[in-house]
Amino acid sequence: MRMFKINIITQLLSFFILAIIVNQLNLKMLVLILAILIVILTLNKTKQFLRSIKRFRWFFFVMMGIFAFNTPGEHLAVWPFSISPTYEGVTAGLTQMLRIIVMLAALSLILAMNTRQQLISGFYFIFSPLKFLGLKVERFAARLWLTLHYVEMQQENNISRDFFSRLKNMTVLKSDPVNENISIQFKVPQFTLIDYLVITLLLIFLFKQVFRAIV
Repeated sequence: MRMFKINIITQLLSFFILAIIVNQLNLKMLVLILAILIVILTLNKTKQFLRSIKRFRWFFFVMMGIFAFNTPGEHLAVWPFSISPTYEGVTAGLTQMLRIIVMLAALSLILAMNTRQQLISGFYFIFSPLKFLGLKVERFAARLWLTLHYVEMQQENNISRDFFSRLKNMTVLKSDPVNENISIQFKVPQFTLIDYLVITLLLIFLFKQVFRAIV
């Protein structure tokens, strides 16, 4: 099941719109969206999302502490220590954490459901209108291809521990023949009725959230 057969452009547009409106979503809506994404991730048997959560666990822990102990409000009655978190802080921390988790889940789903070539083609066609502003979209696509290539290479060789040391030594990139000759073919994704339906619903939801925020 590939994202209910919606193409990569629709997926990326959905991700961008979700990134815009995620700060306007309340806790209940975030839980609902996350539950839907987790179900889809489970059906597709991808572990990318769990690996992302594991990497962010300490960030979530620190963020929860900052929100819980620095947000004014009513202190938790059952807290045994003199310095206690607040209900408002815990709620704000959970909400912000869920926002990040929702974006990680959406990103993991896109990465799992598409090949590197599909991702690059999607980004290329989305950013193609920026050519009129002088942006070299082809160069951006080539750099994106290289980035994804080295990420996949790190995973395949299981050498993630020295990933940061390799980033410091950029001479590795220069000696790699992949960096010298890159042949990328851009294939226009086919739009179906469900693609137009998803984009329309997302735009309506986006305008609704923006209007609610302004009013």
